[in-house]
Amino acid sequence: MLDFDFDKALTMHRAWKMKFHIALGRVQGEDFDTRPLGDATQCELGRWLDSNAEELRRLPAAAELRPVHEEFHRQSQAIADAIREGHILHMDDPAICAYLELSARIEDRLVQLKHELHSAA
Repeated sequence: MLDFDFDKALTMHRAWKMKFHIALGRVQGEDFDTRPLGDATQCELGRWLDSNAEELRRLPAAAELRPVHEEFHRQSQAIADAIREGHILHMDDPAICAYLELSARIEDRLVQLKHELHSAA
């Protein structure tokens, strides 16, 4: 199995909250480039999950992580588009709040998967 930096993945996924906050403070995110954001296979975690799918199949956290990760990227893209279009104007928007819950689920599954992998080793 390929090595993976779980701490970096957590940091990268957490960073989107800050990016959304910054985008809200700009000209409604006109320069907020999010092109690959909606595609879960374009981030380091998504590529790692895909390349190790066979080995990860036996781990419950990996099975739970994949759909949550995909939804995280879909919601991230929707929020980025809404910011750019001026539909989300503040961090208390219900879409952002729901996204933060989803983000917490990603973090939980990543930590759980890290422990499962270390226990299996």
